[in-house]
Amino acid sequence: MTNLDHLTTLKRHGAQLRNPDDGTLIPLTEDFYHRAVEACRTGGYNAATYELVLPDVDSELWLAIWKDGHIDSGDPQSICACLDR
Repeated sequence: MTNLDHLTTLKRHGAQLRNPDDGTLIPLTEDFYHRAVEACRTGGYNAATYELVLPDVDSELWLAIWKDGHIDSGDPQSICACLDR
């Protein structure tokens, strides 16, 4: 599965991101993905994390987009474990 396949699968399941400033939902788009990768590269950090929202899922989920374009999604503990490696 490619990174964009992962993104497409999340979108197909209705996934969106929660804006930390006002709680509104932001659609997952390929443009957003590319901007996140570029922000990691220009900002000098390895990955950016976002709160992921899936319909009918009450547990907390995160999305991590890495500067190399890799995407991880899951519970915060799993994402933090990935970030620690």
